[in-house]
Amino acid sequence: MRAKAAMTAGLAAFSLSLGLAACDRGADVAPPAAEAPAEAWVGKDVVLYLPDPVMKARVEVSALSPYVNAATIAAEGAVRAAPVQPGASGMVLLMVKPGGRAKAWVVTGEPAPSPETIAAVVKAVEAVPAPAVRQGPILVGVGFDAWGGGAPPAGASPPIPRDWYSQFSKDGGRLDDAFMARVWPD
Repeated sequence: MRAKAAMTAGLAAFSLSLGLAACDRGADVAPPAAEAPAEAWVGKDVVLYLPDPVMKARVEVSALSPYVNAATIAAEGAVRAAPVQPGASGMVLLMVKPGGRAKAWVVTGEPAPSPETIAAVVKAVEAVPAPAVRQGPILVGVGFDAWGGGAPPAGASPPIPRDWYSQFSKDGGRLDDAFMARVWPD
């Protein structure tokens, strides 16, 4: 009796495996692995474009840190709301002047996000209330990778917008108050 039960069980298992094999033609060929979608936004570093003593004299850290965080969240939201694009890496620059005035620029490598996406990031970041600054402007950059990242911005490190290079003298120059007044006149 045991031999008959073992034989019946063996035949059932064999039949089941044949049935599964018939249903799964091409089972020996693995399907291509699906790539995980790239993160729309990955924040990287925060860069102070002015020397630390100048920054400390002009803005309270307790005010600057929440502003940079809020601006980063605003930029991230704008990127996440945009259609998926080729990967880009870059920096969102935040210039704040006395009187609560703030302006943003986006600097990326190639390929750059669409002009609409860059405009949306700038608009979102500029809507964030600026911290109080005194004695002159400050400039901060927030590095990012969008949609998996791409080539870093060409030129200076940390990067500046390409059109800013024309504001330097032929002998070079410094990123100081006079320079910032040229790139963002009052």
